[in-house]
Amino acid sequence: MADPGETREKIMQAARIHFARKGFNGTSMDSLVKDTGLSKGALYWHFTSKGHLFAAVLKKEVENIIQNYVEGPSEGEKDFNDFVILRGERIIDMLWDDPEMRLLFFTLFIERLRGGEEGRELSDIAGDLLGSIQEKLWPVAKGAIPALRNSEARDLYRKVLMTLRFLMHGIILEMGFNLDLDSAKECWRFAMSRFDFKSEGLK
Repeated sequence: MADPGETREKIMQAARIHFARKGFNGTSMDSLVKDTGLSKGALYWHFTSKGHLFAAVLKKEVENIIQNYVEGPSEGEKDFNDFVILRGERIIDMLWDDPEMRLLFFTLFIERLRGGEEGRELSDIAGDLLGSIQEKLWPVAKGAIPALRNSEARDLYRKVLMTLRFLMHGIILEMGFNLDLDSAKECWRFAMSRFDFKSEGLK
């Protein structure tokens, strides 16, 4: 009898490739049944809908990012500026080496823009995933950035994190087009050099 954990992982690996290469709308549960060799009943036993499956795939990607971005080794990171620069470069390396991860997040952006019921569902998924990243980073940021140590700093933290995310999104969109790996990292370092996270007056 197949191990349920192994079966779930097999489905997610196949779904990751399909979602990345064909998009959310271009992927069907029937195509995953054919690719995995499982029955449709087995597929729906693990994932009740395509949206549920897509959410699970994205959640695993985000967990991987959190593990590498927040919880990984911290050699050479003397302050929060170093933390942001080096962790950002680590994300760029990860996405450069794994184009399917990039495609998955592009798929999420595109489907959210398309709107409709599925777009709203995927927007909720994106919100939950971003929330988990923000919560993981909050203790690190609060300990390293003086301006975040007062009781009303959560809104400032949200704005700082949103700005960093937008900058990273722009770099990711250009990777493989106008930016090679070294140029992408150079752009990130340049952008981060304009921040002074150590300032009490960070705005």
